[in-house]
Amino acid sequence: MNRPQQQDGSTPRRKTGCGYLYLTDCTNAEYPEIFLRLGKTGGCPAAFLQAIAKLASLGLRRKLEKEDIVRMLRDIQCPQPMWDGPVQVLSCPDAVAKMLDDK
Repeated sequence: MNRPQQQDGSTPRRKTGCGYLYLTDCTNAEYPEIFLRLGKTGGCPAAFLQAIAKLASLGLRRKLEKEDIVRMLRDIQCPQPMWDGPVQVLSCPDAVAKMLDDK
């Protein structure tokens, strides 16, 4: 199966308590999907991010608005909040919401 290509070719990253989080946003494609990965491999955080990406992608394909996904993930807190420049990132889900909102 061919995967949709991201429209602008960029993969932004956000600093989180689990490491750098990279988001590839293909929500404007015919088959909307997002891809998430941490700068380090494996582990529970990577598994949870994969689950978030799959569920968000499913919601987008079922005509859920991206803003609804952002609203559901924003402000979720973990024990390791982080500053990424001037932006406070409360958790990996919060980072996903902020990156999707930036697009």
